Amino acid sequence: MSIAIQTNTITGNGSATFTFPDTIGAYAYALQQFNLQTLQIGTVIQRIGLALRPRDNTGVGTTSLILDQQLLLDQVDLDQSWAEVAVIAWLGATNPPGLFLQNQNGITVDQMASTMSSPVSTGLPPQYAVAALAGFSYQFAEDDSDFLGIGAGAGATPNPYASTPGVSVVGSGIWTGDSAFSGTVDAALIATTGDDLGLGLGYLPNPAWGTNVVDQLPGLNGAPVGAAAFLIQSFFCQFCIDAVQHGTPDFSQLTTGVPASVVQLNVPSDGNVSFRSVQQLCGAIIEDAPFIFSAENLAANYLVAETTSS
Repeated sequence: MSIAIQTNTITGNGSATFTFPDTIGAYAYALQQFNLQTLQIGTVIQRIGLALRPRDNTGVGTTSLILDQQLLLDQVDLDQSWAEVAVIAWLGATNPPGLFLQNQNGITVDQMASTMSSPVSTGLPPQYAVAALAGFSYQFAEDDSDFLGIGAGAGATPNPYASTPGVSVVGSGIWTGDSAFSGTVDAALIATTGDDLGLGLGYLPNPAWGTNVVDQLPGLNGAPVGAAAFLIQSFFCQFCIDAVQHGTPDFSQLTTGVPASVVQLNVPSDGNVSFRSVQQLCGAIIEDAPFIFSAENLAANYLVAETTSS
């Protein structure tokens, strides 16, 4: 019985199969990186997002999990839009006492408020309670509302009103333009009340550009890392001031996350992981095309999940 982590890429409205060496007892899935792109530079959009859903008869009780993806973007380029999705699974039996892995979808957000989900009872106070983004879906109230900035986030918090210890997922979102937006975020919840699960968790706030190193995480006791995932906990990007002064750019491309291909395990030494993150927002002004404007303010925070080598 052990924890396992896998990452796969899903292109367009496709799917990915995560196959494990033993029966899945519990799992949670989240975004590690995604790229949303329109068919042409400078596209007026009213909706943006992506959704992931597990396929029936896969997951718990089997050795494979199939996730289907739906891209919620006007004039989307299905061939160039994709997501890297990470799955954290408990293998070999039903998940043990003290480990909670689950996804919670459809948490309502808007520009004025964050929403908390119903609490999950943990029995004992959790040592770790964290959440990461597994999708989001936003829609402007009007057809052409311009596009200034966008962000989404998920977190976990103890519920102060519950009679027994528990945690709730909190979702937040922002999409700035000429009108209000409505939307939801999907989240992966990971909570533990015990040790010796072979799972290390760490919070990584907005890493600097270039190569970064995550030191040995609590829970792995310095053992060599067998697998790692950088789950997007929150992101925000905004067009630069010069672009806004010339007229609000229309949307072209949004990329954020940590590419799985650049994650190096046990570098520079056992227990360490090196990586680099990517953030990009691009658009164009219709009357001034083909000049392309990019984002000025970029931020992404990550939840680092690691397992020991088997």
